[in-house]
Amino acid sequence: MPLLVLAAAMLLVTMGASPGAAAPPRMGATGLQEEVDELLAEHVGVTTPGAMVAVVGPEGPLVLEAEGWADPLARSRLTLDSRTPVASVTKVVTSLTALRLHHEGLLDLDADIRGDLPLTDRREDAARTPVTGRHLLTHHSGLSEPLLVHPQAPDSQLATLRDVLEQNPPVLDHPADIGLHYSPLHGHTLLGAMIEDATGISFDEAAARWVLDPVGAGTAGFDGPSTAAGDVTLTGRDGSDRVATPWPNVPQRPAATLTWSTHDAAALLDALITPDSPLPAPVVEEATTTTVRPAHGGGGHTQVFFEGRRAEVPVLEHAGANGLAWLALVPEAEIGVFAAVTTEDSEAAAFTESVLETVADWSARSGLADRTPVPEHGAPTITPPWALPHEPADPTGTYQQRLFAGQGPELLLRTATGQVTITRDGDDVLMGQRRLAPSGTPGRWCDQQGCVAAVRSGDGAVTIQRSDRAMLEQTLVAAPWWTDQRFVLAAVAGAALIWVLALGGAARAWWRRRRGADVSPAVSRPLALAWGSVSLAVVAATVLLLGSVLTAPSMRWIHAEGPAVWMLRLLTLAQLLLGAAWTLRAAARRHRLGRWSRALVPPALLIGLAVSVVLISWALPSSAL
Repeated sequence: MPLLVLAAAMLLVTMGASPGAAAPPRMGATGLQEEVDELLAEHVGVTTPGAMVAVVGPEGPLVLEAEGWADPLARSRLTLDSRTPVASVTKVVTSLTALRLHHEGLLDLDADIRGDLPLTDRREDAARTPVTGRHLLTHHSGLSEPLLVHPQAPDSQLATLRDVLEQNPPVLDHPADIGLHYSPLHGHTLLGAMIEDATGISFDEAAARWVLDPVGAGTAGFDGPSTAAGDVTLTGRDGSDRVATPWPNVPQRPAATLTWSTHDAAALLDALITPDSPLPAPVVEEATTTTVRPAHGGGGHTQVFFEGRRAEVPVLEHAGANGLAWLALVPEAEIGVFAAVTTEDSEAAAFTESVLETVADWSARSGLADRTPVPEHGAPTITPPWALPHEPADPTGTYQQRLFAGQGPELLLRTATGQVTITRDGDDVLMGQRRLAPSGTPGRWCDQQGCVAAVRSGDGAVTIQRSDRAMLEQTLVAAPWWTDQRFVLAAVAGAALIWVLALGGAARAWWRRRRGADVSPAVSRPLALAWGSVSLAVVAATVLLLGSVLTAPSMRWIHAEGPAVWMLRLLTLAQLLLGAAWTLRAAARRHRLGRWSRALVPPALLIGLAVSVVLISWALPSSAL
């Protein structure tokens, strides 16, 4: 017996000493289930009518939950089979379909797409480098696309995605490769058209044949909001009541129209983390390996997911509808996560974010993943073979977010919220109240908030990249002088001052006439008052338009050639005509004006010209600027 005990002990020691033989034990999912249940109890019925969660490991689901209402108006309960729209999570399926077709030789993601698809290239000649499917997959194509004042949707379903693109051709407005700039609709619609061309069938059929059906996501589809019993009807708050607020059934299906169930999401996650995946190994590898990382050293992209960190644990993730739906992986822990809510209320995003944080934290506490804080000076830049090498540049100047296209009223939002002036103090960079020190990587400066990098494209343009901002806000481009905050604010303030002076002069002249006193000659008090009034009216209308876009339950009435934008253009035209009439009147009456009136004419003309330039930039489409 002692010999048997000794032999058994030696065997255990030998096994424990074998490299990789003893993996850390997996903590039971009971604790994770309890934490998710606490989040559901905190949010369901409070921030959202319903919520769904799937957490999947290599051995299968760890958590599958669907609580609350799929449709609170019809009192339809949410189940694991209830299908819900997930907005931009759609891009995950589109990307996987494109990668699979590429590895099967049906689609070439490395070919230049500019000659094959409806696409307008407005870049400078020196910046007209090839744009490939890899650029589209990683949001590095340089597409300029409106998010607020968008193109009008077609009245009926178009036959192919090529038809969709031909109706509103995407625009290449920025150099490719220089910074990650998220494309909400156009990039993956272009990929969808490439998929249709390569397979000869519709995008919906191709995604089902090559991705959804093989992984077992049998109820997923791209047919827009579902009306089937038990499926989700999105709602929003209207005071104390809830009203149906379905997402628009946009024609860009590969970018935003996926509808699926919690079971479907779990099936896709399982295919991305299990060794015996129904998806080819090269596709899974490309989906889970960082392909490109910007010069700022922050989160990169895998061609399917964005790099991120939750609870200091590295994750790969993709959001839908500003975080109302999430699909994520914790690669080191071999964990997949899906979380979504059944409302458009932004406060409900706190639930999905908390689910991701909780799962990542649980993975670290379980010993399945290590906490790795963001490197102090950023992670190494990753430049893939299809991208041009980055040339470091001097960052000084005034820049604004590339969040929106240069589409009329959106310029106001870019000027007001996304503009920054960068200067140098020796080797340091000053950006607002921040002082950033050299990081050791050429063209990159860092502080406790993150890093900033400056890169130069082939046409000489300098782009600023910020690692401390979300994917929609991290790329800055040079701000034209007519959008500079100082110029815009001075022009608008000057127009308000001229209006006040015109109003005061008109009131004073009226009062003097009533008393029978002499009135000093002026250029034209009615024209001056009308000119100033219309100028301020255009400013107010532009602000109100943007406010309505950001707060309205539906954006269907606001588009680039719609009545709202045309109203601004007509008001701007009226402002120009009134300004021209006042100028001609000033020239005709210059000898009859008093000394003070003559002295006021030149500054009034300069202010009027400045505000006219600003208003024109807000009214015209980007192609005219």
